[in-house]
Amino acid sequence: MTQYVRLLGAAAAIALLSSLPAMAQSMRFRYETPEQNNAWSARYDNLLETSPSFRAYRMRKECNPINFEQDLRQDCFASFDKFEPVR
Repeated sequence: MTQYVRLLGAAAAIALLSSLPAMAQSMRFRYETPEQNNAWSARYDNLLETSPSFRAYRMRKECNPINFEQDLRQDCFASFDKFEPVR
């Protein structure tokens, strides 16, 4: 009987510990200089203006979650043409 109690206790401890978030994982941040940030932003803008597939992907990713108000969603799609027109 005590063997089963120990086994049950070990299984419960393993289940409890495996359900807790991993505390040993560290958060890693990548700090960019303002120059790097400007370069990434310019690359993003260029891709939006010149790559139809990238533009369609970003429009879907940014505007499709807005499903609670149709006018707001249409404004999101229109903002791509306003701020990043296709070249």
